[in-house]
Amino acid sequence: MDSNDPIHPVVRGLKTVCRCNNIKYRTIERAIRDGAMTLHQVATRTTATTGHCGGSCTPDVQQMIAEVRAAMGLCTVAEKTIEAAVGADTDAWWVRK
Repeated sequence: MDSNDPIHPVVRGLKTVCRCNNIKYRTIERAIRDGAMTLHQVATRTTATTGHCGGSCTPDVQQMIAEVRAAMGLCTVAEKTIEAAVGADTDAWWVRK
């Protein structure tokens, strides 16, 4: 299988994003689709990024927020930066620096 092949949505949904809290891709995606548009809101609804590791999955969750928002038509290509996707939450305690 070529590494450039897209992952089937079912397989992608089963991927564990937050290993500390065992949060799957589909759980985070559902939270974003249900209105969690910032990193803080996703963390509150799913506990992703709040594990004992210090939030090593934070960049993955930020990328998911940008991708799902773009797929939903809620942002433009220019807004796909992490700062635009997470809003003012970039200084929150759970954001890895």
